[in-house]
Amino acid sequence: MNQLFPELPLFLSSSLDDTSDRLSIDELRESSRQLRSIDDFPVEIIRRCARLENQLSSDPQSLIRYYVWLAFGCLTSAFIMTQRNSAIRRIESSNNDAARERLLTPIGSGEWFATVGISQLSTSRRHVAQPPLVARSTESGWSLDGYCPWVTGAAHADIIVIGAIAQPLDNELSKGGETVNDDGLNSQMLFAVPTNRPNVSCSPGMSLIGLSASCTDVVRLNDVAVTTSDLLHGPCANVMHATRSTNAGPTGASGAGGLQTSALAIGHAAKAIEFLSLQAANRPELRATAEKWMRNWESQFNLLLQFASGRATGDVVLFRKEANDLVLQATQSALAAAKGAGFVDDHDVGRWCCEALFFLVWSCPQAVIDAHLCSLAEVG
Repeated sequence: MNQLFPELPLFLSSSLDDTSDRLSIDELRESSRQLRSIDDFPVEIIRRCARLENQLSSDPQSLIRYYVWLAFGCLTSAFIMTQRNSAIRRIESSNNDAARERLLTPIGSGEWFATVGISQLSTSRRHVAQPPLVARSTESGWSLDGYCPWVTGAAHADIIVIGAIAQPLDNELSKGGETVNDDGLNSQMLFAVPTNRPNVSCSPGMSLIGLSASCTDVVRLNDVAVTTSDLLHGPCANVMHATRSTNAGPTGASGAGGLQTSALAIGHAAKAIEFLSLQAANRPELRATAEKWMRNWESQFNLLLQFASGRATGDVVLFRKEANDLVLQATQSALAAAKGAGFVDDHDVGRWCCEALFFLVWSCPQAVIDAHLCSLAEVG
């Protein structure tokens, strides 16, 4: 393993003082095999990962390299941690000093788990006329009413950073009798909402094709009262762009379609390429294929680090599509090499293929979706 991916297994060993919090790739992979359903949320792994992240530098390359490493071991855990990281970044970049002081210490230590319910502002439910979640002005602050369609670890969260559309001053903008969802007119806001607040309902998790143990599900808010003490950002026209912290990287690693998701794809692809390389040691017919995949992976990994440091000048959206292609095709190549054994329910390779489909749907901007659809249909 070290010979194939020296950057990943050795990444954390020289930067951590407390060996009790270290996680090996083998330990992560064994945990990953146990994560089958919504009953398997990896609470202890998440706590240990939280303590690990406290010891990482704020350098964007370090964080991105860490997520590649984590996905190399367990994609579910890596995915959960990116959602936690997104919540932390939105809190850190807030001008609400009291909220930062109240929230960051228990979240950072792993005592509290934080996640985000913000996809409705970026990639989900953007086609509907009525915003999924609105913030209506009240005498004491705002009332949140609606739902967040995709919240990872919702039932296990203590704090959810939630995105809402501020209710227009005239309470309704209409066009042809229907409410218009126009972010140029409806301002966006982010709140840090405790899950134990009255009228917050967190669903336990949906049964997904892959990553069910992430416990991703709907969070519903029925006139939930929030005040300025809960407000992190806004109202403003594009709160997602405004809240990207410097730690997210120059290209917005924590945004929709950002570098963190690409890092997970590249880390997950490494497992399949490692499998091919190990198989090729005893199967000469696989050697050329394994070597080609290794070169492709190294190229993508190096470009990822360049994007994270701001040294790359390419299109981050195109890079996301290429990272998706890498993980989808590499896992399918591993399945082809595994033959029928890989199609058995308890084989790692088959599970990796199912998990790779995640990258087609999660935090996937329309431009990336369009590029995939064109490629699949061989258009253009």
